[in-house]
Amino acid sequence: MSKIAIVMGRGVEGCGVTKYCVELEDWLIKNSHDTTVYASKDKKWSRNDSHTFHNLVHVHFGRDDFDEVYEGCKESDIIIFNSLPSVNHSKECIENFSKLFDLKTKKVSIQHDHNISSLRRNVLLQESYEKVDYIFAHSQTGDFAEMVNTPNLFDLDADRTIHLMQPAISFSNYKKYWKGIEEQDAHHHKWIGRTSRWKGYDLMIRFHDEYLKGAGHLTTLEGIERSPVFIEFKNQYDFYNEINSDVNEVDLLERYGDKFTVFGQYVNDELLERLSLSSYGYQLSLLGEKYMAKSLEFTHLEPVAVGAVPVFRKEYGDLCIHRYYDKPLTDIDNSGTIWLSENNMEECKNLIVELTNDNDMRNEYRKNALDFYSYYDSDFVFKDMMDIVL
Repeated sequence: MSKIAIVMGRGVEGCGVTKYCVELEDWLIKNSHDTTVYASKDKKWSRNDSHTFHNLVHVHFGRDDFDEVYEGCKESDIIIFNSLPSVNHSKECIENFSKLFDLKTKKVSIQHDHNISSLRRNVLLQESYEKVDYIFAHSQTGDFAEMVNTPNLFDLDADRTIHLMQPAISFSNYKKYWKGIEEQDAHHHKWIGRTSRWKGYDLMIRFHDEYLKGAGHLTTLEGIERSPVFIEFKNQYDFYNEINSDVNEVDLLERYGDKFTVFGQYVNDELLERLSLSSYGYQLSLLGEKYMAKSLEFTHLEPVAVGAVPVFRKEYGDLCIHRYYDKPLTDIDNSGTIWLSENNMEECKNLIVELTNDNDMRNEYRKNALDFYSYYDSDFVFKDMMDIVL
């Protein structure tokens, strides 16, 4: 058994980085590692309460509270840096965080950001790959890899290996959400994500407006927050705005075959329960090929795990390599996935209508999807990572 500290310099932001930490902590504890998550409280995030940890020390790194973080990391066998402070964190927080890189403890850096604009929002980025023992990232060809591999005349150890990582979940933890096929709403489509253009809400909306609405189906979007992009979103689309509403109190009965409905931020457990009652779960993100390698998003895995038929962006599946079969996702038969693009909406709508009217066929789809994506279970993904580190 090892004593492991997971450090979140950015804090509990409530999105993918937090979800990764929750799943990693859970797997480490299940595998008998003494694990503590140390998260900065120096910046407040609106999704702060979206997820639940086992052992969380949530304190201000820029104050005397940091002593507990420093001593906890110093006494650990491994420190896993799951996120770095942002450029907006206090000088005191950043200075204290930097002290962790000088500890003699074995150190692991996990870089979640894909492109250069996101990477530049981090501070101590250079230290995060020059002062650690192991580096993990989604890709060995993305913007982060270019940074790591750029020669530095003052760094004698410039030849570094970037190990691939992928988001993973413990599928067994999601069995409690799985519903019988007859319990699901066969006409309900749910997209989950954030108000970021690359998350693909535009494709979801077009598919609903041009195809699903006319077929009498219901579409709900969850996770849309009031960001600057939301102003553009609100001006561009016609929808039922329920961002400030309690999702459990909104009557959707009259909205089948009508405008789509938009809900705001969610608590993850509650969202998963609602998703499990929908028949179709959407994840329509699109990244450049150099960024993704074998990585899926958590919002790919969650619909599958709770028993919705996954509807994913075809272009993503064309580029993403399955971590077991080692070929593009869309090249593999019986994935249980509907691969949606701008060019095949009519075809996808016809398949959905067929699935909606055939419970046995829809049930087979979701079971095939569960088998296909089970290779992204924590027992495989995190074990591969820790086999390198330990």
